[in-house]
Amino acid sequence: MENKTTTELLELLHKKGTSSDKNYDEDIYQEALAELIKRSPFWEILDEDWEEGLPTAWETIKELQEEVRLLKRHKHEQRSGDVMIRI
Repeated sequence: MENKTTTELLELLHKKGTSSDKNYDEDIYQEALAELIKRSPFWEILDEDWEEGLPTAWETIKELQEEVRLLKRHKHEQRSGDVMIRI
């Protein structure tokens, strides 16, 4: 599993979630999850010892979405100094 890319590992996890196949190997799922936990930023999100856990991760995602939304505006905001980039 160490040689697989992060995308390949995520695809293995997704396959488990969408597969109705009874023969899906649970060990593959567990190995992929164990490997993802070792990689950044997944270790911060999935690690059980991380104090802040998923609620903080969702809050950070919402903040990033808001920043992207601000960047998508068409005009330069004079007061806040936001630089508008058309994406």
